[in-house]
Amino acid sequence: MITIYSIRTRYNRIQKTLKTSLPDTIKLFEDILFRDEVYTEQEIYKNFEDIVGEVNRESLDMAVGVLVDFKGDDRESEHYNLIINSLGIVEHLERKFDSRANSEKIDAFQEAFVLNLNKFDAKVLHYAYSKNQKIRSEARNSYLALSTNDPYRFFDDFEGSLTKWDEIELMQYLDLQNERGNLEGLGKWINYSKNDSLVIFLIKMVGHFKQKGIEEILIEKLEDDNASVRAEAIITLGQLNVKETEQDLIDSYYTEPEICQVAIVKTIKKFNTGKSLRFLQEIFGESNNTDTKKIIAEAILNYSYEGRIAFQNLKNTLKGFDLTILKHIETPLIKFK
Repeated sequence: MITIYSIRTRYNRIQKTLKTSLPDTIKLFEDILFRDEVYTEQEIYKNFEDIVGEVNRESLDMAVGVLVDFKGDDRESEHYNLIINSLGIVEHLERKFDSRANSEKIDAFQEAFVLNLNKFDAKVLHYAYSKNQKIRSEARNSYLALSTNDPYRFFDDFEGSLTKWDEIELMQYLDLQNERGNLEGLGKWINYSKNDSLVIFLIKMVGHFKQKGIEEILIEKLEDDNASVRAEAIITLGQLNVKETEQDLIDSYYTEPEICQVAIVKTIKKFNTGKSLRFLQEIFGESNNTDTKKIIAEAILNYSYEGRIAFQNLKNTLKGFDLTILKHIETPLIKFK
């Protein structure tokens, strides 16, 4: 009981001290990072020590938390490494990677990612084969973000469908690799992976990051057995403005399922070459699906000056539900009966 009481008393005392010293720590770091005040590493350490009383695991955790918050708020500075080096934060995170507590390891993965510390390849790779699923997942995601040595090596281990949260996390890590100019490997994995969910996500990322040199791979994916893969490839061809595929997409329209037909319409609208207006008018009249009709009508309306004229001509000749769709597309905030 005495031991427990002593530990709890010490912990509470430390937390109270850190809470009191937090505003001064924030001010010190802001002066270093954003006010161009000149500090040596020795001065930073001494000033921080004066604020927190003792530079230890708890106070360094607080320091890392402040830096992570700054990074999370997109507060950029060239001097983050000055603080990281002066306080030995890399060594501090290494100790957390070696901790017996899984929560400490996970914190280290996430903090290293946010602070862009790509010095832990060996540590992260070790845990990428952990029996603990959570640790294994965090390690592999961190490896993707931090490694400059084959960061995509674990893509072939993805099983099942990616959740939206998986996609958000992976996109964050790919953003970091994009800043380093290290996204060339995505095309290989679009061809190599047998996981359709991952392939669809990677095709989406090719469009998001406007990756060049992957057009042939996307065109090959137009023949994929999975309609969702074909649809994503069609959308991405539009994002990359590969206009030479327009006629092929039109030719395939009538043999494709609805998900691909919608993708073709969106991509033709994106190309906006002026060559496919008659095609859009034809498929508007032939479509029996209300949602698809709306997408086609919107494509016609936004298909250059000739498209707006064609849209008005349709309004003058149609009636009933088709006319209601056109009116809704033109002024979507007004309800028509």
